[in-house]
Amino acid sequence: MTDLMDSQLPGRTGPDQLDCVVCGHVPAADVSFYRHVGLVVHVRFTKVQGPFCRDCGLARMRDATAETITSGLWSPVSVVLAPLAFIRNVRGRRTVLALDSPVPRAGQAASNLAPLRPTRPVFRRVKSWLAPAFLVALVAVAALLNDPSAEKLNVVGGCVDVDTFLRADTADFVRCDEPHDAVITSIETSYQSCDGAYVEQLYRYYCLDAVDGGAPLPNAR
Repeated sequence: MTDLMDSQLPGRTGPDQLDCVVCGHVPAADVSFYRHVGLVVHVRFTKVQGPFCRDCGLARMRDATAETITSGLWSPVSVVLAPLAFIRNVRGRRTVLALDSPVPRAGQAASNLAPLRPTRPVFRRVKSWLAPAFLVALVAVAALLNDPSAEKLNVVGGCVDVDTFLRADTADFVRCDEPHDAVITSIETSYQSCDGAYVEQLYRYYCLDAVDGGAPLPNAR
């Protein structure tokens, strides 16, 4: 449930300045960044705790925010926890960007650790766009399917065009004023309820009546 946090790494504090817990450079700010993982029933909200210098803080913020966007949008509680992580990370980002460039503390031996290199900005990562794009597409499809003005083609009296290219016992629902091979006579929950040909989609069986000149119908009995 918890990850190793930067605060668990050996860090130092001085009399007047904080040392970065990652690289030991100054100046540093006492700031934390948050990441949320929400995968249906698996939910985790963790804190990446400083102090951080400007470079290490920016790298930690970007990684935590990108992980939240990629993995933190898939549970009901994510509606609350993901925005909370975003807001806190934006505030922390402002704090570390206000710092000067990190340097070794004067009068002490230089740390053998360098500040973290800047990681790729959050919205320049392909993974950061995948989850939002999928959610937008999902909402758009749901809205289209539930649009009362949308024409329903898979209904009794509707028409189908049989797939004669692949011959995979499939057919497309089409408008009856377009070329078609059969008319839907009934919709059943079992193929045995159809007297003749039928097609199946999502466990629904569409009984068919051939039209003159149409292609051979699938599953004809």
